[in-house]
Amino acid sequence: MKSIIEKAYAKINVGLQITGKRADGYHLLSMIMQTVSLYDRVGIYQTNDCDEISMDMDFGGSHPEEEITCDDSNLCVRAAKLITSRLPESHGYYIHLVKNIPIAAGMAGGSTDAAAVLRGINALEGDIFSKKELRDMALTLGADVPYCIDGGLCLCEGIGERLTPVNADWNAHILLAKPPEGVSTPSAYKWSDEHPDPLHGDISAVIDAIEKNDNEKIGKNIHNDLENAAKHFVPSISGIEQIMDDGGAVFSRVTGSGPTVFGVFDSDAERKTVAARLRESGLCADIFSVEAVTPDYAAERE
Repeated sequence: MKSIIEKAYAKINVGLQITGKRADGYHLLSMIMQTVSLYDRVGIYQTNDCDEISMDMDFGGSHPEEEITCDDSNLCVRAAKLITSRLPESHGYYIHLVKNIPIAAGMAGGSTDAAAVLRGINALEGDIFSKKELRDMALTLGADVPYCIDGGLCLCEGIGERLTPVNADWNAHILLAKPPEGVSTPSAYKWSDEHPDPLHGDISAVIDAIEKNDNEKIGKNIHNDLENAAKHFVPSISGIEQIMDDGGAVFSRVTGSGPTVFGVFDSDAERKTVAARLRESGLCADIFSVEAVTPDYAAERE
């Protein structure tokens, strides 16, 4: 049985701007995505005795509040069925997902897992699909999935189909803090449509600041147009940001549609102190210290 294990890294949004809305309801975006060192592990096993797709999940003993199924509604299963439907020879696949990225957290957990399935099956099949073909397939699964094929630091525009890599290594001590509650992405966009944010960040200035490793300038120009919506649904976000800011964060913001907050610190010592305060506060279900990374997915396979 041929098999492969893929890492599937989480992401944060270092700025998210809603630039419009298409007639079909999809929002047009301009956002900076950055992969961070928190990842899921996706085991993919080729089964030659049938052409079925099956899956199970391991949460490491934890029990997420959000219900996750392993049926055709799961993005990993959808990704596997999509790519295998285009193979010249039919194979079945079994997927074993070890979940570390919190669910409904604004960190593309489902999207990065789906991208890992596309990459892994493609590798097992001899890389018959190009990166462009993988990204085209990924876009049919969700707006974040094309970015998650390669990850790294990237300007993402449109509905996620226009990707411009940013050639920079962002040096930042990042703290992730997720409240117990989740935020529905469609609900966040709907609320934002009804309560548009008059403030917008400067995406170009943020990219320039990242290239110069100027975290203070990033903080002055970063903005997430969905942050007010996330705070509407999960008011404790404001308390988390306050603890981060009081503890010395250069800045703190919501990632994606939330509710996860990421704070950027000049030192690991400050980050550790704030992580302890957040644990004591009772506001967070998950806290992670991470760094910005640029994955080499092919080299990291097992």
